[in-house]
Amino acid sequence: MEIRDAAAPFTRPLAWLGLRKSTMDLAVEPPLSPMAPVDLDDDGAVTDVLNLALEIAGILLSSGEGAADTVAQGESVAAAFGLPGATVEVTFTSLTIGVNRRRGRPPISVIRVVDYRTIDMTRVTRVARLIDLIVRRQLTVEQATAEVEQIIASPHPHTFRVAVLGWAMLGFAVVIQLGGSPLAGLLSMVSTFALMYANRYLDGHRLPKFFQQIVGGFIAAAWALLAYVILSDDFVDIQPSALVAAGIIVLLAGLTLVGAIEDAITGFPVTSAGRGVETMILTGGILGGITIALAVFGRLGFSPPPIDPTISGNAPLFLTVFAAGVGAAGFAVASYATVRATWLAATVGAVGMLIFQVVITTGLGVVVGSALAACAMGLFGGILARIATVPPLIVTIAGITPLLPGLSVYRGLSALTSDQTGIGVGLMFQALAIAVALAAGIVFGEWVTRNLRRSAAADQ
Repeated sequence: MEIRDAAAPFTRPLAWLGLRKSTMDLAVEPPLSPMAPVDLDDDGAVTDVLNLALEIAGILLSSGEGAADTVAQGESVAAAFGLPGATVEVTFTSLTIGVNRRRGRPPISVIRVVDYRTIDMTRVTRVARLIDLIVRRQLTVEQATAEVEQIIASPHPHTFRVAVLGWAMLGFAVVIQLGGSPLAGLLSMVSTFALMYANRYLDGHRLPKFFQQIVGGFIAAAWALLAYVILSDDFVDIQPSALVAAGIIVLLAGLTLVGAIEDAITGFPVTSAGRGVETMILTGGILGGITIALAVFGRLGFSPPPIDPTISGNAPLFLTVFAAGVGAAGFAVASYATVRATWLAATVGAVGMLIFQVVITTGLGVVVGSALAACAMGLFGGILARIATVPPLIVTIAGITPLLPGLSVYRGLSALTSDQTGIGVGLMFQALAIAVALAAGIVFGEWVTRNLRRSAAADQ
């Protein structure tokens, strides 16, 4: 009692803000009580509950949710319907859920392969609300199953053209925050439109994702180098590195590098390894496309501009912070987020960039700055998400997008292709370290938020 009273001044403000539980909070806590006891001898009833829990877990996993959260939420749905002993197992692209029964009766398990698709944050929001209703015992299995089917069948909240506009906003914002001119930002938007439509066309013809990334990397680099040759002079400053970095971030934003590291941190090494290999191969496709563009550029008799690997952008602080907010909002729009979640993502992205820039000025370095900024985004974004009743995933994944190491990747590749192996390898390792810092920071910040919410709830 004395410990709780001592913590009260710190936790009560969270209660005054109306801090609510997220689906993850509900998932890691025992349900109030099952909706109705399930007869474990009734194969049909048990299978219906397991299928429902697995459908919900599959939607979350395919939409970018981490393995730990997916497992906890799937198990919470099964427990809410009377199967507290159900266990969910995630192995990258497959989900399994099973439950043991009394002696003499075989266990029942269900398996489902997850087909990855375009991230739909509106679908994640609807699933989060559905889990809330399930855990609070306000839906039957039949009602919840019907709602899941409706969520899966529902179209995206806006068209692909609007989503591409979101990607273009992200590309424009990245160029601005790296010190590029408005003209360079507009050129980045054109490049983003081209590579996203090209990838959609190739995806429609079922070209493997690796080759789509090669095409995307080639378009980003070729367009940047072409703009530099045609437009760059004493009056127009075109920085190809900023344009290519924007293209890399757009292509990396939909990948799972940060998610792979997060899975490793939270105790899912198999899933982390699968995601990591996928990300490594697809990132290799991006680098291959950029390498081809650089080679073609050289064969045409042009020399690429020199790149200083020690410079990371010289835009004013207020412009960098504003651009990060725009970039986070752009990614949210591209991920089909709701209007409320988009505003929250923009706020979290701007706050994260502000903290990152402040840390950089103290001389602590890019990796430390990324970690502290991600911690703040996990904490601040988790609080805002609970107030606005949207899943924290939507806010944090968009917020960290402007901090993805696209510039380090491009400069590392450029150094490697220029026989500067030591510098290139160092920059590649720096990019990996930034990704690890972002993932660790988000996980830790969300953990702090969850524990603050629990302390506030216990104090009431």
